[in-house]
Amino acid sequence: MLQVAFCDYHIHTKYLGCANGTMEVPAIFRECERLGVTSLGITDHLNSLDQLDLHASIKRDIAEVDTEVAIYFGVELNFLAVDGNFAFSPEVKEQGGFQFAIGGIHGTYLKTYNLRQMVDVQHRHHLRTCRDPLLDVLVHPYWFGKGEFDRQGWPWFDSMQSVPEGYARELGQAAKETGTAIEVNASANLTNPEYSDRYVKEYVAFLSVIAEEGASFSLGSDAHDIGQLKHIQAAWDVAEQLNLTADRIWQPKCRPVKGASSE
Repeated sequence: MLQVAFCDYHIHTKYLGCANGTMEVPAIFRECERLGVTSLGITDHLNSLDQLDLHASIKRDIAEVDTEVAIYFGVELNFLAVDGNFAFSPEVKEQGGFQFAIGGIHGTYLKTYNLRQMVDVQHRHHLRTCRDPLLDVLVHPYWFGKGEFDRQGWPWFDSMQSVPEGYARELGQAAKETGTAIEVNASANLTNPEYSDRYVKEYVAFLSVIAEEGASFSLGSDAHDIGQLKHIQAAWDVAEQLNLTADRIWQPKCRPVKGASSE
């Protein structure tokens, strides 16, 4: 059995327009309680600083709920361009009251299809994320949005065989050295209907190579709809498959803003 609290540290809300209207803070907490989640993190996107006020609305709603689930307030970051940075700094972290940050690459950043270059760009950004001292978790490595591929008329990225094992090992080593957790993402990678069972099997094998290098992992549903919160079970199952012990499953190092042990 999983040797840690049943956690979910990647959840979106309706406030930033990324998730749908079902993802209201009280509804999220009720559903997580029903699912047996004992610790969670709200992590909406921050792609520009003018979105900070929207995150304040999330904090206000968190403060008004009554729950025993340990609640943490985080943020998800995205590279602003292929050679860009995150819209984040120590000052922004303090201003927004964010307790942790997850992030990574959210597109191919290519104008023409080149599978090798695509994988290389992803790997380079994965390593950059691990080396950023403000980032705690690298999100959904080698996830792609199907819409980008469809618009470009490109072959879908449906196999992890194109990712060299050496890249997985280098990522695992970088994660261990920097203390960055690698995310096991339920909705983006494990239960995504665009991916085949073969892909999921290959993806778990990719994670197992990272695990062999001693990296830690974060578990997240990446829910954008209330019905997707249950997908966290897939991440818990993979954690068991990887034989992860409690000390290798990432959790925020601070007290929760609400719920268990927040006082």
